[in-house]
Amino acid sequence: MIITPRIANRVNVLRRHMSALALDEKLLFPRLVRCVEVSPTTSWGYSIQIDVSHDEKIINIETDSMSHDEKRVIFLQHKKMLREEYPNYIITEKHA
Repeated sequence: MIITPRIANRVNVLRRHMSALALDEKLLFPRLVRCVEVSPTTSWGYSIQIDVSHDEKIINIETDSMSHDEKRVIFLQHKKMLREEYPNYIITEKHA
């Protein structure tokens, strides 16, 4: 019996599929280990300073000690409100 390269190739493909099926589920789908806290529970306080220069049409926003969640929720809410109130003004940000 002569095995052609095409048949040998298909046999090898099937062999790889069968060996993958025989692997342990823990190897195929490992559980992820969390290394970083998802959302911090303690808040030490923050500050926002907003300076509006009507002559130059510039709004300067400075934040201090804001967590990522506070920046995402509170800061963006204030920025959106200012953008609606002063649509033609340039907004600058400084985060510390």
